[in-house]
Amino acid sequence: ALVNYRKKLLEHRELDARLKDMRDKLKDLSKEYDKSENDLKALQSVGQIVGEVLRQLTEEKFIVKATNGPRYVVGCRRQVDKKKLKQGTRVALD
Repeated sequence: ALVNYRKKLLEHRELDARLKDMRDKLKDLSKEYDKSENDLKALQSVGQIVGEVLRQLTEEKFIVKATNGPRYVVGCRRQVDKKKLKQGTRVALD
């Protein structure tokens, strides 16, 4: 009886280890799936409009002509060096 108990205990430990491995694999696959879904949504979303700086109005505002036609008065993100935004510079519009 004791031999059977040890045998069943060892079998239980092996199955428990396999279950843990399968749960880890499931967690990794779920993360991979979520990343793929997010990448797919990003691809399907509307892209940014490309424009060209026409001129600077004030320290913070610029006139930009979009590639699809209209002109916009826009601001600029803090991270962008405003000295680089000269006439003719291509920019992405959000």
